[in-house]
Amino acid sequence: MTTPNENITQAIVSAIEFGQQGYIKACKEQLRTIYAELQNNPLLLWETQWIDSLGKAVVFMIHLDLIDDEDKNIALAHWAYLFISKGIINEANSNEPDNEKLFQLRKERIILLKSFDDFFVDTLRSVYYPNSSDNDRDTYIEHRKIMLSRIPLLILSDIYHIEQQYQNLNNDEYLLEIANYLEQDLAITVEELKEAELLHQVLYKQIIHQKNLFLL
Repeated sequence: MTTPNENITQAIVSAIEFGQQGYIKACKEQLRTIYAELQNNPLLLWETQWIDSLGKAVVFMIHLDLIDDEDKNIALAHWAYLFISKGIINEANSNEPDNEKLFQLRKERIILLKSFDDFFVDTLRSVYYPNSSDNDRDTYIEHRKIMLSRIPLLILSDIYHIEQQYQNLNNDEYLLEIANYLEQDLAITVEELKEAELLHQVLYKQIIHQKNLFLL
């Protein structure tokens, strides 16, 4: 008899493989299995080596419109950010960090933030403007614009870390295109890089706080 952990890990492997090969229907079947497990226990794999792969599978859920509900997709994006970030933290703090794995994880987080930047704006806004009222529409919109402008810093932070290990961003066309676009628009400074690192920590902790998790 397979355990819940075995069920979800087998589904993760299959979903990622099918997704990468373009077998959308088969991928979605596996993603539904994963989603059902997430509903029962989203932290099932938190302390395992599978946590970052789970994050990648969740990104597939959003990209493939597995769930036709914006609020649920926002929640999925937050889970994906937590899972991928947890994987980055685990690998970066290991005795012998795997640079190739860190490259893939940071790229996955960049894809998530680039594709679904708007899903993270209100979470950041709740940190920087905790007393702001949603009823004041003009202020609400202004605050969201400010927070949306900070998302590129999060992306550039990951790009910076990749650049420390790989010249020319490992010749990855997707990353090179994003880096060229953002660096033309943002002349990032050392202080802004520090802010970006802090911003990642803030977003990570705030999502944990909002989900009433006790992981710190």
